[in-house]
Amino acid sequence: MSDKVYEAAKKSISSCMALKEGEQFLILTDTEQVNLAEKFLKAGNDLGFETSMVCGPLKISGEIPVLVSATLAEADACMMITTGSFTHTQSRADATARGCRIASMPGITEEIVRDTLNADYDEVEKIGSILAEKLTKCSEIRITTKAGTNLVLYAEGRSGIADTGKLTNTGSFGNLPAGEAMIAPIENRGDGKLVVDGVICDFKMMEDPLTLTFANGRIINVEGVDSEDFKEFVSQFEDTARNVCEFGIGTNRQCQIIGNGLVDEKVFGTIHIACGNNLFMGGQQDCDMHYDMIIKSPTVYLDGECIIADGEHIYQK
Repeated sequence: MSDKVYEAAKKSISSCMALKEGEQFLILTDTEQVNLAEKFLKAGNDLGFETSMVCGPLKISGEIPVLVSATLAEADACMMITTGSFTHTQSRADATARGCRIASMPGITEEIVRDTLNADYDEVEKIGSILAEKLTKCSEIRITTKAGTNLVLYAEGRSGIADTGKLTNTGSFGNLPAGEAMIAPIENRGDGKLVVDGVICDFKMMEDPLTLTFANGRIINVEGVDSEDFKEFVSQFEDTARNVCEFGIGTNRQCQIIGNGLVDEKVFGTIHIACGNNLFMGGQQDCDMHYDMIIKSPTVYLDGECIIADGEHIYQK
């Protein structure tokens, strides 16, 4: 066992999960991630918390397996150390509504545990809270980049969310590593071009930019070297996988783009647009997929106020 991975696991459990004596702490995993999950299992028990692990089959998308979900239904707190994401599932949402505190960690690796779980979460919380408040108050979001992005989204009536890593309250939910402020924009509005020059999560890192044209919140055209492969990727999922579902801003300085969506969407100085499911974040769109598209060095306007200029955060922190 890597001492650094084990120590980072202990730190994340003690700093982020707010476990109390007598609580049932669950490590939820799959057959591909069980070796890493065992290190969190040991860390939890070594810290003196009653920690159990349940391992299900490998799943990239869709609902949590039934027997695994039944175990989650009894947990007070849970770390999901999985290959695919269970973030946008009904079982996860039901557990959160019941009061379970959940950290979703899809695709996490030993490298990510070692290098990113030691972030300054006080700073992540401060920046995320400021941006979430700004997103809640805004009606129009405009994103531009020197690469050619010029996209307008609308968020009136929706609430911003800060992913801070501090899962201390009943029913708290977020990613670890944490670090984003996000909002579910109105799903059937939004027009313009999005030039993706970072990563499309679950698809690929973009060696060549991909240009997506949106009309009424929906992708209507794709241009670029990888356009046909991207169309094939999206065609695997329900039709709403073409509709906008999230606007997010990375807030974690410890993260770097590495080709892993769990980390890439948190990178400070980037934003991401997602398509697919947003029921988990106050939206109205169901889908069997949620994929984030990371944009480097963006300029962002909220109701005409520039808050990020070429990747630099310029609001009052």
